[in-house]
Amino acid sequence: MSLANAPAIRLLLLLLLCSAALTGCSSEESPAELPPRVALVQSLEAANSSSGPLRFSGVVRSADSSQLAFEVPGRVERILVDEGVRVERGQPLAELDTSDYESQLREASARMAQLEADLARKRLLEAEGILAPAAIERLEAQVVSAQVARDTARRNLGHATLEAPFDGVVAARLVEPQTVVAAGTPVLAIQSEGPVEVRVDLPETAALSLPLDASLQAEGELVTAGEALSLGYKEHGTQPSPGGRTYQLVLQGEPPDGYNLLPGMAVRVRLSRPASMKDSGPQRYRVPVSALMSSPAGEHFIWLAVDGQAQRQDVEVTRLEREHAVITGTALEAGAPVIVAGGSQLSQGLQIRAKERR
Repeated sequence: MSLANAPAIRLLLLLLLCSAALTGCSSEESPAELPPRVALVQSLEAANSSSGPLRFSGVVRSADSSQLAFEVPGRVERILVDEGVRVERGQPLAELDTSDYESQLREASARMAQLEADLARKRLLEAEGILAPAAIERLEAQVVSAQVARDTARRNLGHATLEAPFDGVVAARLVEPQTVVAAGTPVLAIQSEGPVEVRVDLPETAALSLPLDASLQAEGELVTAGEALSLGYKEHGTQPSPGGRTYQLVLQGEPPDGYNLLPGMAVRVRLSRPASMKDSGPQRYRVPVSALMSSPAGEHFIWLAVDGQAQRQDVEVTRLEREHAVITGTALEAGAPVIVAGGSQLSQGLQIRAKERR
């Protein structure tokens, strides 16, 4: 080998070594490509047109509920009832320490008696011409003022006893004896024993089409007991619920005999469809509840598996059927692959591998 070519050969070897080193580093730093996420899918099922009732979940609330408070301040001396006890209208429920109010009443009564006695004596003197009428008028004004003070003290003493405003059940004791309370501080909560109310949240489609008046036909069923509950329309809200697109419907009915129907208990509600709802409107589809997603704004949507990607599809819920939801949407077709699990982990355009749910 010629010595003149030695530097060129060494340079060539150096370039080859650097290229090999860079290739090795590039191979080591390149991350392995993650496999697509497996997504369980189920074919979108068309919901058959039905003339059956609409079904919703409802919650019991008391028709009359009130927090009771003393109209005067003081120290709570006694709570006369326990939670869950039935009470009658006018029944004493709690008492304040009345020593200060009794003292005020005695003082006001004594001052009034004294002024009335002075007035009687001075009227005799006026009749004899000893006193001028002006002196009598001033004393008469003082007597009227004393009478007002006495009546106020008597009324305050009466307000030291808290009475039930209606027949009902004591729902909660909010303070304990020996507590000093200001006027208007809630002491007891009481609920009526008469008709109960059931609150139902209606989706837009139901609120739009149902007759929200006395002609609405409704039936209820206690979730835990399976007992029927006759219901009728009472009122409805015209403002959507915060964070959602539902409207409140309030039904009313008598509780079934032998059951303590308490606020917060769950009721299944069936609302009869009007004729205009039975076979009209957009095509409806049935999906598992697990496939239904909600955005922070209260909008509902599902995920579809389209060409190996997750695609969001906005929908509207028309009713719930236990484990399924009946929905409508502008671009839905029967048989479309709906992702039925893990929707909270998906994003628009995410690569997925669809797997049929069995």
